[in-house]
Amino acid sequence: MKLTADLIKNSPTYLNPIKDRELDLSNNHITLIENLGATRDLNDTLNLCSNSIRVLGNFPILTRLRSLYLSSNRIAAIDHRLPAQLPNLVSLVLTSNDIEELKVLEPLRELARLEHLSLYGNPVMTKPHARLWCVWRFPSIRVLNFEKVSLAERVAAKGLFEAETGKPSSLALEILAIEAPSADNTFEPGEGLDLLDSDDKMNVDRGSSASANAQAITDIKAKIRDEMSQIQAMEEFI
Repeated sequence: MKLTADLIKNSPTYLNPIKDRELDLSNNHITLIENLGATRDLNDTLNLCSNSIRVLGNFPILTRLRSLYLSSNRIAAIDHRLPAQLPNLVSLVLTSNDIEELKVLEPLRELARLEHLSLYGNPVMTKPHARLWCVWRFPSIRVLNFEKVSLAERVAAKGLFEAETGKPSSLALEILAIEAPSADNTFEPGEGLDLLDSDDKMNVDRGSSASANAQAITDIKAKIRDEMSQIQAMEEFI
């Protein structure tokens, strides 16, 4: 069914339990978000649950909208223009949709006011470290999948996805599928050895780099575990 101006006009609008004005467009077999300019930006909450929507996007600019409910649809993609369309969105419920990859969620990074996000029931949440990824990638979120984000989770997420330089870690880059730097800007193992004299060359241990990297990773993981233990202890004390 098409989301027409007539359907919008004839759908129920009411004050929900938290006294927000809510437009209920659920259970209408809607396949595409369109014609929402007919709402005249008069709603705090929009309920589009239990439809057949595939793409989250195509909204007009709705500055009043704070909550968007889209459970039980078929959403697998998110329009990169969403943050500009819904600049004041606080709650986004995408429970039971078809989002499969973490990088599909990238447009949500620009939702500066987003505090509540549900991705429960999406294939993406079965990915390794999916919850920590969302905690790190969307720092404004306070509640994820109906569970409060803890300080310990924020520390663990930063340790996993952020290098000491403040740049994304190799794991983060892999998730984002960002290409590695070009060969012209990449250090090659053994580069510069020809500048050493013969005695220095003999002292170069070709396996030392890999060993050092492995030890560094072990040290970082131990540090994260210690920090998480300290934070959890502080939370229990508080």
